[in-house]
Amino acid sequence: MTGFVDRQRAAQLMEGAGIGALVLCAPEAFHYATGAWIGPAGLFRRAGGGFVIIPAEQGLPIGVVVADFNAAQLRLAAPEAIVRSHPIWIESAPVETVHGLPLAERVEAGLASLGRAPDFSRPATFDLAGAVRQLQASLREFGLERATLGIDLDFVPAADFAAIQALLPHCPMVDGSPVLDRLRAVKSQREIDLLQQGIFLSEAGLERLQVDAMAGMRQADLVALYRKGVAEAAAGLSHPVVTAEYVTLGAHPKGADARAVAGDPLKCDMVCTVGGYASDMSRNFTFGPPSADQAELHAIAERAFEDGLAALLPGNTLAHVHRVTSESLARQGLRSYRRGHFGHSVGQSVFSEQWPFIAADSDVVIEAGMVLAFEIPLYIDGLASFNLEDQFLITADGPRPMNRLPRRLEMVG
Repeated sequence: MTGFVDRQRAAQLMEGAGIGALVLCAPEAFHYATGAWIGPAGLFRRAGGGFVIIPAEQGLPIGVVVADFNAAQLRLAAPEAIVRSHPIWIESAPVETVHGLPLAERVEAGLASLGRAPDFSRPATFDLAGAVRQLQASLREFGLERATLGIDLDFVPAADFAAIQALLPHCPMVDGSPVLDRLRAVKSQREIDLLQQGIFLSEAGLERLQVDAMAGMRQADLVALYRKGVAEAAAGLSHPVVTAEYVTLGAHPKGADARAVAGDPLKCDMVCTVGGYASDMSRNFTFGPPSADQAELHAIAERAFEDGLAALLPGNTLAHVHRVTSESLARQGLRSYRRGHFGHSVGQSVFSEQWPFIAADSDVVIEAGMVLAFEIPLYIDGLASFNLEDQFLITADGPRPMNRLPRRLEMVG
């Protein structure tokens, strides 16, 4: 299986959009489609580091254009894909096993075996035109040389898009990002497993923080406790694990070097990324017993969470969930409190918040297979910044929680 793409769903979405193929450039989209890293050329975050072609015709394979430096690894990682390569700045030379020759001569012999043209040279980074020529050859091989292409324009710089259009004059190009977004919104089982693993690790980190946090610690000390718990739980895991911590300490948010004192609230909005998939959750604490106002603020969040969660059902729109949640806050007295969204999809992205959003203007219908982070953020300066957030797999029967930690306000220190 190549990457995480559901080819049947992709075909349906492309047919509805009038697209013959998706042509993806973003490093995250490249990994989503192939299961492999785009390579160092992708670090420049420009079009041309690599391309992935996902044809609407399910009988056609996925096509890949990748740097020559990464081509062999890509063929191993995605053996079903048709791979073409383009040169980048990195020289990687084979060596011939001829005994008795000096090393340099054996390296030169290895380079000669590559069959390069006499005028071969490498670009300073990579050459967009060279990559597009390989893309064009793949499209021709697939019979798509005049197909309408959906390009991930959410990523591609305007100058690069103009260059691609000029190099592929016979292919009409449209914005394929909405199709890609809808495709990624419903997760495969492998994606769900990675997102579940992220929640498991994040909760292990929060449990470590809750046990060991003490008054007098700085924010950095609290984050270190979380990271220690994550690292211990991740020992032996084959996937790379990265965390991002959005911590707010104090009734008025304190500076990073300030220390926790009795009565301080603590918001821990934590992102744990496993194998490129970012899980998102948040829990709230106080150093010692909470004040009456802090306890009531958190209780408001808990009640709004339960009300909104009851609407997070297949067939409802995300706008409906936003409205139900807003109405719950209004019934509890927060009639003027405005929040742009009460959660979002999660998955592979440069940021943990991914389309679609649980927003007032979202007509997106909730589907089984989505993974959504639902949250109630209440940031009241002078009292506390609380965010109650859990991650849910949407099933035909409703939302299935990925979290196990209780949502109540906990005491530490």
